[in-house]
Amino acid sequence: MENLLIFFYILISVVLILMILLQQGKGSDLGSAFGSGSSNTMFGPSTAANPLTKITAFLSAAFLILSMTITWQARNVNQEVILQEQSKDVVEEGILPDSTPKE
Repeated sequence: MENLLIFFYILISVVLILMILLQQGKGSDLGSAFGSGSSNTMFGPSTAANPLTKITAFLSAAFLILSMTITWQARNVNQEVILQEQSKDVVEEGILPDSTPKE
C-alpha cells in the first residue's frame, strides 16, 4: 500500500512540475511571447478560471494530502515495532565435573 502511494506521489509531483512550467506569468500571455505589444488580444483576457490553474490547484491539493498520508503511515509503522527484552535465567548444565577440590 505504501509503495502504491509513493508511486502516485512521484507521478503527481512530476505532472505538477510540468503544469507549473506550462503556465505563463501573470503579465505575459502567449501574445507577448511572440513580441506583440497587446498580450491580452490573442486569446482574450486571462481569467481566474483558466483550466491549467484548476488542474494545478487540484494536483497541489492531491500532493499535500498524499504527503500527509505517507507521513502518517510512516509514523504508525514506527510505533508498531516494540522491542521487548526477555530475561532468561541461565541454568548451567554441563558435562564437566565440578572443579571444586574434594577433601
